[in-house]
Amino acid sequence: MGPGDPGLLTIRGRELLGRADVVVTDRLVSAEVLAFVRPDAEIIYSGKSAGALTRTQEDLNALLVDRALAGHLVVRLKGGDPFVLGRGGEEAEACRLAGVTCTVVPGVTSAFAGPAYAGIPVTHRGVAQDVAVVSGHLPPGHPESGVDWAALGASRMTVVVLMGVARLADIAAALIDGGRLPDTPVAVIERATTPAQRVVRGTLDMIAVDAIALGVRSPAVVVIGAVAARCDAAPRIIPSPGGDECPPSGAGPSGAGYPLAGVRVLVPRTRSRPGLLAVRLRALGADAVETVVSRPGPVTDVEAEPDPRIAEELRHGDLHAVAFASSTAARATAALYGPLSQGILVAAMGARTVTACQRAGLRVDAVATEPGIYPLAAAVVTAVTKARSR
Repeated sequence: MGPGDPGLLTIRGRELLGRADVVVTDRLVSAEVLAFVRPDAEIIYSGKSAGALTRTQEDLNALLVDRALAGHLVVRLKGGDPFVLGRGGEEAEACRLAGVTCTVVPGVTSAFAGPAYAGIPVTHRGVAQDVAVVSGHLPPGHPESGVDWAALGASRMTVVVLMGVARLADIAAALIDGGRLPDTPVAVIERATTPAQRVVRGTLDMIAVDAIALGVRSPAVVVIGAVAARCDAAPRIIPSPGGDECPPSGAGPSGAGYPLAGVRVLVPRTRSRPGLLAVRLRALGADAVETVVSRPGPVTDVEAEPDPRIAEELRHGDLHAVAFASSTAARATAALYGPLSQGILVAAMGARTVTACQRAGLRVDAVATEPGIYPLAAAVVTAVTKARSR
């Protein structure tokens, strides 16, 4: 489906999502992409993150085979390209061995799209003519790692590391030991191609320290080599605070018009259709994540099922703010997910919503001055601005 920006979903991918009976999706797939799935289709979340695993790979393979053998059209929705460090080959092999016909739809890999959105060409005539894409999931020297870090250090090719943020210090040391100069340029692109993207630039000997100081977290793409110092196009994403983004070339939007750049906002809804609040928040630079927390019933509103994707983001601290447009949304969110972290900013619309938040034990940081999408979005901006000024 691409690395994050829903605009990078291929036409073929969108077509199959609209036809699927079952969609087995990764954690990082956006709600905008899942909106292409039929309302009656089954969506199964099977995401992986650092230190957490929803299903083992063997269980996931069995799930795909079982649903397919039951006669369903199954779409395995993966971030990036399914065959680039995504275990897509293992899943396709499991289907083939079980007699299940499997079609692969190539996707845009974050290994190249992430740097491109930051204005970094992974190859450039006269600078770098070759590129290696490697996994940083296992540390250098691990017996199960097949990456020859010494050879990469001795070369001058561009090295793109996926899943390597947690091992950045070890990776840098291994490359320097292999022959790379300590002042080799490095760029770390966090949440590439999303509104929360930020780019941290530095040198091989100091990038791990810089990344820790700025709180860089996965998912992130690491680019190592001379090209990492370049910015040959205006950044595709408005930079978020803490990033060392290169200045845009030529005319273009400035960060001042995007007060929510780098902020991931949860938007609980009481209707299944996409809401205008998320559209407005995205226009202000936010990475808005929508989820249905209740649905209208014949007598009273009915709570929806907890969204595993949202539960995991809350658990990992990936969400920065939440916008409640109604008291029902506030009550249902608290009932489904429990008390929110104290670090999450809360914006509410109206006195009833504020009261519902307080009764649910939710601190309210900003209140919309009047009903409507724009005042509530402005309340989110107010809460974020106050938090940033502390």
